[in-house]
Amino acid sequence: MNPMPWTKRLAAWAAGLAAFLLPLWFVPHRWCERDSAAWFRGDEQLQAQLASGVERLVTNPLARAHFKTGSAQFNGEWLFGTYLMAGFGFGQTALEHPQWRARHLPLMELCIERILTGDVRAFDREMWRNDPLDTLDRDTGHDHAAYLGYFNLLLSFHRQLDPNSKFAPLNDRITTALVRRVERSPTMLLQSYPAEVYPVDNAAVIASIGPQHRPLVEKWIARCRECYLDSKTGLLIQAVEPHSGAAADSPRGSGTALAAYFLSFADPRLSRDLYRAAQTHLADTVFGFGVVREYPRHCREAGGDIDSGPVILGYSVSATGFLIAGSRIHGDSEEFARLTATAHLFGAPLQRADRREYVTGGPLGNAILFAMLTARRSSP
Repeated sequence: MNPMPWTKRLAAWAAGLAAFLLPLWFVPHRWCERDSAAWFRGDEQLQAQLASGVERLVTNPLARAHFKTGSAQFNGEWLFGTYLMAGFGFGQTALEHPQWRARHLPLMELCIERILTGDVRAFDREMWRNDPLDTLDRDTGHDHAAYLGYFNLLLSFHRQLDPNSKFAPLNDRITTALVRRVERSPTMLLQSYPAEVYPVDNAAVIASIGPQHRPLVEKWIARCRECYLDSKTGLLIQAVEPHSGAAADSPRGSGTALAAYFLSFADPRLSRDLYRAAQTHLADTVFGFGVVREYPRHCREAGGDIDSGPVILGYSVSATGFLIAGSRIHGDSEEFARLTATAHLFGAPLQRADRREYVTGGPLGNAILFAMLTARRSSP
């Protein structure tokens, strides 16, 4: 295939630049962030409206065909991610507003039950050629971190809300398997897919195993700080070599911001340090709107991928959205306001009676924003 002529590349770049800058230029950021203080303090009306919108999405049938990534694997990941993030959102709002437990806890359980279906597990099963739940009681060398780590964190969170959780036996089985696999790994990292190791996925793994395994959590945190954070910035390395643990990718915003969210469940100090690293080295403002770079300036940038989402002028859609959670968790109301202004502008919220949905986000985007905007605030 012949490369695109430079004139066409220039035209495409200019079109992308215009699509990014024109809304920022013409829409005042103050108007877009007008609800940010209410979101930050956990306004019941706003959270209930978004919860209602996400409830509509997850209670209707969803399948891979609803996602258009161009890859069956990624379509499956997005289906899984929709239920996962919606589950976190319903759990977080049930915790913040106890009067909602009777409604939101069953919705969280619905998300868990959907994640357990064969259709949702298929993306992971197809990559490993065996089912993640069938490997729990034996060591096959198949780690399944992409499914088991994220899912187990949701199960552990559900158990925090309901100590008599009907999912407790499964939570225990997955935790036992993950602990055994982390202890066996020379890098203390598990493979998400064959020969693919991502520290952000392992942040979910380690956050999921609970306080009963605190010595292992602390050992992992120390190893992460020593080996998997960029020495110049403190950002999280995006990918590492499976056997040596050597960096296989740059430190990146999408992984760092999402890990800061997951690790808030297990180690608020590392979560805070990752948030501060991202806020210091990646966060910018454009016409008052908050944006987050995917790569620090000293790294050679690559294009966007499934993790970063579209990258425009170096700024990542995913990193910008994920850092909303860190800003709320760690009490940074100013950054939260800037980032939620951007989410409002590009998400195009649509209000229908008592329901809010972000038109451009689709099921996954709405579920992610639900989880990020309602992330649990750390104690001072």
